[in-house]
Amino acid sequence: MKKDSSGQLRYSPSDLVRYLASPFASWMDRFYLENPGAVSPDEQTDDEQLIAQSGDQHERAVLQEFHSSETQVVEIPRENFHLASHETLSAMAAQVPIIYQAALEAGPFFGFTDFLLLGASGRYQVWDTKLARSPKPYYALQLCCYSEMLAAVAGVPMPEKFGIILGTKERVEFRVEDFIHYYRYIRQGFLALQQGFTGKLTDRPEPLARADHGRWTSHAEKFFQETDHLVQVAGITVGQIKKLKRASIATVTGLSAVAGRTIPKLDSSSLEKLSAQARLQCQTRADRSHNPDTPPRYELLSQAGANGEPVGPAALPPDHSSDVFFDMEGYPLVAGGLEYLFGACTRNGQPGSWEFRDWWAHDREEEKGAFEGFVDWVFTRWQGNPGMHIYHYAAYEVSAVRRLSTQHDSRQDEVDELLRNEVFVDLYQTVRQGLRIGEDSYSIKSVERLYRPKRGTQVATAVDSIVQYARWMESQQPGDWRSSPILNAIRDYNEDDCRSTAELLQWLRKAAAEERVPAPKPVSVSAPSAPRQLPPEVVARLDCAAKLRNASDAVSTVLAHVIDFHRREEKPMWWRMFDRAEATAEALRDDPACIEGLEAIGAPVPDKQSLVQTYRFDPSQECKLAASDNSKVMFTHNLEAKLTLSSLDASAGRLELKLGKKSVNEKFGGAFPQQGSLLPHEHVSATVIQA
Repeated sequence: MKKDSSGQLRYSPSDLVRYLASPFASWMDRFYLENPGAVSPDEQTDDEQLIAQSGDQHERAVLQEFHSSETQVVEIPRENFHLASHETLSAMAAQVPIIYQAALEAGPFFGFTDFLLLGASGRYQVWDTKLARSPKPYYALQLCCYSEMLAAVAGVPMPEKFGIILGTKERVEFRVEDFIHYYRYIRQGFLALQQGFTGKLTDRPEPLARADHGRWTSHAEKFFQETDHLVQVAGITVGQIKKLKRASIATVTGLSAVAGRTIPKLDSSSLEKLSAQARLQCQTRADRSHNPDTPPRYELLSQAGANGEPVGPAALPPDHSSDVFFDMEGYPLVAGGLEYLFGACTRNGQPGSWEFRDWWAHDREEEKGAFEGFVDWVFTRWQGNPGMHIYHYAAYEVSAVRRLSTQHDSRQDEVDELLRNEVFVDLYQTVRQGLRIGEDSYSIKSVERLYRPKRGTQVATAVDSIVQYARWMESQQPGDWRSSPILNAIRDYNEDDCRSTAELLQWLRKAAAEERVPAPKPVSVSAPSAPRQLPPEVVARLDCAAKLRNASDAVSTVLAHVIDFHRREEKPMWWRMFDRAEATAEALRDDPACIEGLEAIGAPVPDKQSLVQTYRFDPSQECKLAASDNSKVMFTHNLEAKLTLSSLDASAGRLELKLGKKSVNEKFGGAFPQQGSLLPHEHVSATVIQA
């Protein structure tokens, strides 16, 4: 956003993206343009600078690839837009195959697009470089704007397609027609905001909850604090905020005092949890008004799940001297991302004394070696100590280990055995299911205020570690942490994360003991064997793939990856299914591929060789399931049976599930899942799976 020499406002496609993300930030951009001394935008953070630099490097790398080909490339200078526009028109008239930084404009919009590529039809298409691994919705908004400007400049109809070159070097094309109407709707709203601009702070839009406010983030946060906004409540969703505001509950303090009320379309149990969370945060806030270092208030929740199963600290495995505390560091700003540090803490036999192990990688081949080294070590340790577990905080570590096993086509059976035997334990799930804390976040940095002082390491957050690793890449320091101060600081941070995870486990056990939560009973665990025997046809495929990988030619390497392709591709589907089976009720309600809280209505009705059961559910939850003869769903408490979703009325909150009588007997003990039969309560959850 800027003013030209005549004082007219000119907008860029990025201004549209900012408006889409946050009308508040868009309004603040205009206010700052009109009143530069009245407000100060936030300074660009180190990670924002790094992302911008990485994006520029990706763009330059793509440009270099085009130059390396034998295709003609024209680069348009950006110093003077009028001159750049003239040179762009000249290059287009000459039908230059690739135009870099083409200057385009139409109406109040102007900008430099990354690339114009000449198609076989003799017409240009807009192509942009993006560092991300997959397309994001706002890319289409930008590219529709550029495509519209291209059509206006060239005096031709709108291009049929536009394209994105991702950080993985993958090229993705989209049809302009699929997005142009949405683009025009957003454009109209943006221009209306600018035309209605009064310059009065009282007229600015309220910051949207959970939105990206860019360089005006601190101003939005100040607004949230001054208004005691509901967005500060840990775990609250935008949909829940809207429902509460419609019921005239707009503050954290107000939410903390809603006991006994009902809110339209908001589940009573969800309201109770949100109110309790707000109450603890208000109490912690009052405590910290006297001493900012005061630990947060907390309370232990019921340690029994919906089916009576133990949850939270009550579900923790028994303590074991060989337990492992695991944390990883990744660098996402290279093609495909890089998991560059695997760290693990173990007890060394002395009270309060720890041993730290680390595996490093600075390129793709080293990443495979570090991954294999960690898996081999921890799998061997588990075989010798079958009662041990691998503790981590949040889903990143397990997700990365799963992904690396398929990406590198290595150690898949060992990883599957560790997952199948529930060796990995996510303490984030333990905390969320068994504890309520008076913090606005349940990140490890917030939760650890319960049991340890503020960190003293040079690297303090995961974002810091990314920034520091980027600095190491530019520093020319050695790749060994012993000889690199930057890598040494990252290693210290990773080790501290591992120790914090161990301290959290100890604190959870202590808190549970103080509340007289029954300690987990030791279980008899037999020594695990090598990964279970695979079917002969799978073994044959793997042997063939191994022989091809050992060959020196590229064709054999490609064939090796193709042979077991389908088996690898199916794994993420199964991982998602098991993740949903372990998710909380709140997470399932927010998952559009699930319907949570089904209540059986009456008895199942015979239908030929099947039984049909009717259920009701809360229709306020988002649902993307669709009923058909091939639509299969599963209950998260019983993953063995696939049921047909024969009818669904999402707006009325009713559905019908069909299952063969034989399967009812085999999978559910002769009784269709309903109140008084399989479950001791009336709530179950259905999770969609592939047919």
